[in-house]
Amino acid sequence: MFVAAAAVRALLAYGPPSVGSPADWPTSTALLLPSLLLGWLIAVRVPTSPIGPALALTATVPSVVFTVEDWGTTVRTGHPWPAARVVDVVGAGAWAWLFLGFVTLVLLFPDGLLPGRRWRVLWVAVPFSAALVNFTVSSDPSEGRFPIRLPEPLRVALIVTAFATFLGVLLAAASSLVVRYHRGDRLTRQRLRWLMAAAVAVPLLLGASWLATALGAPGVVAYTGFLVAMLFVVPGAIAAAILRHDLFDIDRLLGATVSWIVTTLLSAGVFAAVVLVVGGYFPDRVGITTAAFVTALVLLPLYQWIHRAAGRLVDPDRTVALERIRAFVRRVRDGQAEPEQIESVLRSALDDPALRVLLRRPGADLAVPDGAIPLQTGDSVVGALVLGTTSARRIRRAREAAVEARLPIEVSRLRLELQEALAEIRTSRSRLMDEVNAERQRLERDLHDGAQQRLIAIGMRLRSVQYHLSPGVSAYRELDEVVETLEDTVAELRRIAHGVRPSRLDDGLAVALRHLVADSTVPVDLVVPEVDVGENAATAVYFTVGEAIANALKHARATRISIAVGVTDQVLRAVVRDDGVGGASEGFGLTSLRDRVASAGGAFTVDSPPGAGTSITVEIPLELPCAS
Repeated sequence: MFVAAAAVRALLAYGPPSVGSPADWPTSTALLLPSLLLGWLIAVRVPTSPIGPALALTATVPSVVFTVEDWGTTVRTGHPWPAARVVDVVGAGAWAWLFLGFVTLVLLFPDGLLPGRRWRVLWVAVPFSAALVNFTVSSDPSEGRFPIRLPEPLRVALIVTAFATFLGVLLAAASSLVVRYHRGDRLTRQRLRWLMAAAVAVPLLLGASWLATALGAPGVVAYTGFLVAMLFVVPGAIAAAILRHDLFDIDRLLGATVSWIVTTLLSAGVFAAVVLVVGGYFPDRVGITTAAFVTALVLLPLYQWIHRAAGRLVDPDRTVALERIRAFVRRVRDGQAEPEQIESVLRSALDDPALRVLLRRPGADLAVPDGAIPLQTGDSVVGALVLGTTSARRIRRAREAAVEARLPIEVSRLRLELQEALAEIRTSRSRLMDEVNAERQRLERDLHDGAQQRLIAIGMRLRSVQYHLSPGVSAYRELDEVVETLEDTVAELRRIAHGVRPSRLDDGLAVALRHLVADSTVPVDLVVPEVDVGENAATAVYFTVGEAIANALKHARATRISIAVGVTDQVLRAVVRDDGVGGASEGFGLTSLRDRVASAGGAFTVDSPPGAGTSITVEIPLELPCAS
């Protein structure tokens, strides 16, 4: 239809001399081509979308309307075309049909007609209202074209009904965009923002065109911007919304545009108000200067406030995402959240489940993947933000999010370095403890199998010599004293060996603790299962229980002691309680126990309120390298 209308207009341009000029039809036709070509492109790329045909309709309808108007004009030439008089009558109000393509596009954008009876009725009302306006304008008796003269009351009622219906249809069609925006998903809203961003320019450029015309500018110059917006910007924005909605950060562009428009209008209002108020008391020059000064003062804070408000209105996704990140940063700063959660927060805020936060490990180089966003501290790259899906819009938003999240990211990196340093310390301490325990075992064996056995052998030989002597001689008594000294030395060696490493631990921690509590002079309630734990953990618990029992007997005046040992979630836990006087203070004994437990990678706590007994708790993780 577009091609046929263009061909007819070409014949009209080169036919009757009073119909336009040969240069007029190619210009108007070329101006309509972008909408037609973009509609065809959308129809080819997205065949299921109704926007392709609708966009083509916005180019076809004006072409047909212009053709009808030119056709009717031939009635006033010497060579009228067939039915030119009838076409001339119709063409007088044919301009109403120029809105048909635009209204159709609005009703269908971006994914078809909204569900519901009222929208189907509106769909039918669009051509009906255009035809009614067409008939009303064409039947105007002042034009002298319509063959029938309508009564004046009927004429007035017809005018009111036609234009009220036409205006109502236009407003109802525009309201469909609002309804669709509130009901739509993220993609629908994103596409609607493309249309909103382009539509904002249309009334502004139209107002600028009216102002330019009032100032004496030629119509061709004055309306150039408006025509460019209507014929190029709007169709281009619609095509981008359907084919490449993520091409630009349209939300940010729309928010900035609205912010500057509102700021400009309000600043102009402030300037005018100050001029009117101050101009009455000061000379014009001082009044204008003061107005400019006041406007400059309020411009920046006014823009910032409007920009935040516009962002919440036209770009809620970005505003909500950044606010969510800022709230998380505040919680991290207040100690209410862990900085390592930043990856999940960024995934949720940017709606990218595959997003990853890579941090540079201490002493290692970070290979930043292609397309990743580097995270920098000063001049050094400390990490990278890897997006699951990339586009220019997503990358820009991710860069903004990375700036907002720099505190938890940097804290996470520093904590990673600290954790690795602590892990290395634990590993070194574990190796040292293993070597110490091995040395204790060797020393205990050496004392038991070496010096102790030799001293026992010497004592036995001396006893053998003693038996050959008469009990009354002095040598007999001297040998007896020597043997007793050797026995005391052997007993002392046994105590030393036991302090270095209890040999009872060879049979397990449970057996060693049972032997330990057997010598207690007060009742002891012992609960200890047969647990298989490492040498370091078993030794630390054994000495802790022994020291706790000794303190309870010596200082606490306890009448009963309870001991509970168990393994829960790979943690060896031992609790020793007594019913003594309490009030235990840190001394050499408790301090040495705390150090011994810490060397095994565990925690040592003492709870000893005065008059309420003492409770000593030891917790040693078995998953640490200290377990053998």
